[in-house]
Amino acid sequence: AVVSTQSAHYGRAILRGLSMVLDTKLSFGLSAVLAITTLAASQTFKVQLAESKGMTILGGGLSSVFFMCLLTAIGNLEGIMLGKGFELQVIPEVVFALVVSMGVAASIHRVSITVCLLLSLTILYFMNIISQRSHAKQEVTQAKTEKKKRR
Repeated sequence: AVVSTQSAHYGRAILRGLSMVLDTKLSFGLSAVLAITTLAASQTFKVQLAESKGMTILGGGLSSVFFMCLLTAIGNLEGIMLGKGFELQVIPEVVFALVVSMGVAASIHRVSITVCLLLSLTILYFMNIISQRSHAKQEVTQAKTEKKKRR
């Protein structure tokens, strides 16, 4: 019991020091691969996803995961090409990713389109909250380091 308690404490100490941030290029590659994999899975199993009510809802959920991965890939690609401070805009990037993901959902079932829209908007809301929190922490940290440099 003592060994597992010590190892659990050590594991938590390691995790506190880790950052969940990936490099932009690595994040782009990972999100692009996940988007392609999600698209391939939804198209491979679209007959099974259209068979019952529950599976059509799952198809819409799968399409909204595709939306999240596609939007992340687009944002990372723009960050690589246009610079670190570039932000995603609603009209070109978000609408494009939403229309493409709803097209994927439409290839599964009509109900999947509605589920995809609702879940994608929910995902977008939470992605926005997470982005605001993480960028606010970065700005506070940068402001503190600038104040220290001035002194």
